Amino acid sequence: MAPEMSPAQLRAEADRLRGEVAVLREAVRSLSTSVGEQRDLVSNINSIVLRWDPEGRILYLNEYGQDFFGYTLRELLGRSVVGTIVPQTETTGRDLAQLMHDVLREPGRYLSNENENMRRDGERVWITWRNRPVLDESGGLREIVSTGIDTTTRKRAEEALRESERRYRVLFQSTPIPLLESDASALKKHLDEVLAAGGDVDAIARDPDALARCLALIRTTDWNAALVELLEARDDQALDAVRVLAEAVGVGRAGPEILRAVASGQITSLERETSLHTLRGNRRTVEMQATIVPGHEESLSRILLVVVDVTARKEAEKALRASAENFQFLAVHDSLTGLYNTRYLFEALERLVEDAQAKAGRFSVVFMDLDRFKRVVDHHGHLNGSRVIQEVASTIRGALPEGAFAVAYAGDEFVVVLPGFGKDAAVATAETIRTRVAHTIYLAAAGQTVSLTMSLGVATFPADADSAKELLAAADRALFSVKGTGRNAVGRAAAG
Repeated sequence: MAPEMSPAQLRAEADRLRGEVAVLREAVRSLSTSVGEQRDLVSNINSIVLRWDPEGRILYLNEYGQDFFGYTLRELLGRSVVGTIVPQTETTGRDLAQLMHDVLREPGRYLSNENENMRRDGERVWITWRNRPVLDESGGLREIVSTGIDTTTRKRAEEALRESERRYRVLFQSTPIPLLESDASALKKHLDEVLAAGGDVDAIARDPDALARCLALIRTTDWNAALVELLEARDDQALDAVRVLAEAVGVGRAGPEILRAVASGQITSLERETSLHTLRGNRRTVEMQATIVPGHEESLSRILLVVVDVTARKEAEKALRASAENFQFLAVHDSLTGLYNTRYLFEALERLVEDAQAKAGRFSVVFMDLDRFKRVVDHHGHLNGSRVIQEVASTIRGALPEGAFAVAYAGDEFVVVLPGFGKDAAVATAETIRTRVAHTIYLAAAGQTVSLTMSLGVATFPADADSAKELLAAADRALFSVKGTGRNAVGRAAAG
């Protein structure tokens, strides 16, 4: 039999067991958290997920990363990141081997980094990495889990912009960045007195008059030539340039932030983007960063304002957005006419069929083409033929009822989709289109006269067909019937 334990021994043993249970719970919680984080990272299929050990060897690279770099996982396992996906040095000359060494030695300092990487074919790319160190039970580094996104396009654009700015600065000035320095010591002293007397800085910030009086205590002490150049001022207009900048900062918008930052006595950075007009009236978009430094002597406080002209970048971003919007438009629209394309037609018809089946609804399509259009092309040429197609598309678009849409099907063929329309209403719309086309003179802007007629076929779902494909075929047959009996008319599909 084991010797009986004293009450004190029992309490000590209980405390020891509770401690072990707490350690086990923490280990389970850490393991669960680690597994969850791994899953979250890997599930982000549009990011690179890399695991590497304390020696810099690759433990894992997700499929997206493999596709991106051009390696299989088998080819990379156990190999160093340096010399595979990370070059020894950047094109700038930065020692990337040393950077990787530093990340492994002090992972806490490199929770994020951006550097050049290298694909299998030697192409250099820029990746922004987020690093998560994974520690073992003793607190040592077990591995690093890094997630990366391709920032090559942005980096190259930034580099191009910096190079452009560098040439401008070399040409016109010696100081690279527009700077404005202000002395906020008088404001700091005043705010310290307010706080010492039990006052409230937030109350001052909410009072426009009191706020303006406080900000007036900030004294501009210096500015550089780059700032004067940015604001398109002559040397003798520097004070006017400073005034323009102060107005751009905005007392009502940035003033409260400046007040609170100065009062805090801590080094603080404030950032904002705004627009301003130079002394010559030109509009500029600028990014401003104000660094408020409390100083080291008495209540001395200084504000350093950095101003960067990002007008060109903003215009480039605007152009990029417009290009993306244009790409999205062209994905479902015909480039010649601006009408929807067949890709959109088939997708829309499938949706309309499903909706009509679910709600016992109906809709109609009109298949149409121009009569003897080849004669127009033969007589007026292909270019004018294309112009006629554009003008006919405009005529059709102008005849559409609300909710309907037109499609450039092929050549001189068009399709109009009429959601909710029965056969009679669809035939009436088709007649309207046919009449407008027949009474419109085309190529008038080019000094020519072209008259056209159009043949049309109408089919209705579900009366004439039970699928999108069959519905178009039914409308096409109705159109073909019209073509065979004289053209310039509207034909109805025969059910079945």
